[in-house]
Amino acid sequence: MTATAAPSVRTGILDCVQVNLAVIADRRNGPGRHLALGARLRFLPRPGPDGLPTVDPSPEEHLREGAALVGLRPDAFAHRVPADGLRAMAERASGVYAVADSYDMPWLPYAGRARMEHSFLVGAHRDGAEVEDAYDNETAWGPARPGRWTYPWERLPAASFACTLSSVPEYRAPRPELFLDDPAAYVETYTAHPDRLAALRRLTAETWLLTRARHLHAAYREHLGERLEAEEHLRRWDRLTATVFIAQRRAERGRPVPATLLPELASLLAADREVFAVRPHRP
Repeated sequence: MTATAAPSVRTGILDCVQVNLAVIADRRNGPGRHLALGARLRFLPRPGPDGLPTVDPSPEEHLREGAALVGLRPDAFAHRVPADGLRAMAERASGVYAVADSYDMPWLPYAGRARMEHSFLVGAHRDGAEVEDAYDNETAWGPARPGRWTYPWERLPAASFACTLSSVPEYRAPRPELFLDDPAAYVETYTAHPDRLAALRRLTAETWLLTRARHLHAAYREHLGERLEAEEHLRRWDRLTATVFIAQRRAERGRPVPATLLPELASLLAADREVFAVRPHRP
């Protein structure tokens, strides 16, 4: 394995679909371009697994919107791409962005353990497929760190979709926007769910996504020159994410968990509106 990701890419505040798009954005358009992925702060839950709502968008929707925000255009878009199809795409282009099941990705701690849609980059190398993944996270099975690996083509997972990306001319940086639904129904659904362990496992993923999105949005606003008073609010989100993760591990061992998790989540979601309020634009 070799290290990867441009030094400018803040991998610790990006999710698993954004992070490899971010690498391309900065390589094509210069350091800091990837921060525009945080231009739109959303809390728009949709139905998810186990009857629980989720803030996780569909990967294809997430990729297409993110590409537009950083001035990239998906080209040669294909669905259900097997390993030999990825090889054909990579041999025609300088790099391919793909999304597949993490369960089948040998470079991740999730391999053979957990299923989720996850992005990676792939290029053609004389020794096989050169896989690049800038994902940076602590997992239940050990750390996932940015890296580059070479595998035989047949070891690659089949992609749910894959594309190449090209720069859009006359790019204009997006203005910050908020799309924040009322959190009451979301929090109540998690509070009342009869399977407490299933709810905690989903909540671990939800708070991870929510926290990274808020850090990314704050970083973009600061990149634009805004001064946000968000430090303590973001620390509270960090603490909640860590506490939920620990609570899940405790619950899996049959131990009690704090009763404060969901009230704290409700408090933080309510506070987002004030902390991240977008001031009127002055030309």
